[in-house]
Amino acid sequence: MKLLSYGLDRRMEPRLAFSLRGYAVDVMRASLWMKEDRNAQEFLNLPSSMRLALEAWGSTFSLLKQLEESFGSISIENLSVHRRPVALPESDIVYFAPVPDAPSIRYFKSFSGKRAAEYDFGQTQTVLGHREAVYHTTLVPKGEIAAIVSADKDGSTPGIAGYSVFNNWVDPDQHGGLSIGKASSMGPWLVTVDEIDPHKLGTGFSLDMELRINGQPEGAGRFNKMNFSFSEMLQVSSETRVMAGDILCSGSPAPETPGLKRSDRVEVEVQGLGVLESTIE
Repeated sequence: MKLLSYGLDRRMEPRLAFSLRGYAVDVMRASLWMKEDRNAQEFLNLPSSMRLALEAWGSTFSLLKQLEESFGSISIENLSVHRRPVALPESDIVYFAPVPDAPSIRYFKSFSGKRAAEYDFGQTQTVLGHREAVYHTTLVPKGEIAAIVSADKDGSTPGIAGYSVFNNWVDPDQHGGLSIGKASSMGPWLVTVDEIDPHKLGTGFSLDMELRINGQPEGAGRFNKMNFSFSEMLQVSSETRVMAGDILCSGSPAPETPGLKRSDRVEVEVQGLGVLESTIE
């Protein structure tokens, strides 16, 4: 299942949706339509945001899957409830980061050769969504996988809810923790673990990544040689407080790419997770 946070513009409060046949199906409107058209009351308990969904993941995920399955055979193109569209073409929406209000980001380096799962904290205020502009020409893109944490409100029973493409924009003139945090891009979706975990291979995944600049391949890698798994990252992270919506980054399997200039279009594609696009402005 592919979940996303969206709006019609970036001034809106991000809304929770799931991706279906190229459309973003609004969870709250779809739930209301199911009540009024099919007399299905149970979906009204679904939350309106990704963060709230992750705080009640044990019950929310199964309901979201049922809702998605209910719309599998329904024509959604012109569906509306209370004169509001239930679904919008994904080409017409603004993507926020799947978790727009992540409590924390932990940058791991699972391709560094070190076996210890050490990390640096990043800035959550600089996380950008799919197709959102990046205003730094001096940063270098690094494609990664991000795991998104589910947990109860008090931080108990943490787990991995899903994964997303992550672009860790690194400052090559700085070192260590100072090189990260000026910008990060994430999306387009949170892809739930049931779709990605079948690709697990040892501590990593049999998933390929390609980084393109203006449509031209500039870097590639595979996530099958991670030195430690996301489960180990979560275990290490749990030594401090872990909350729903926390982001754990894998590190990049690809070498650094050439410098960028304004108007460059950067795409990070990870097999099974989609294509994350950014434009340099």
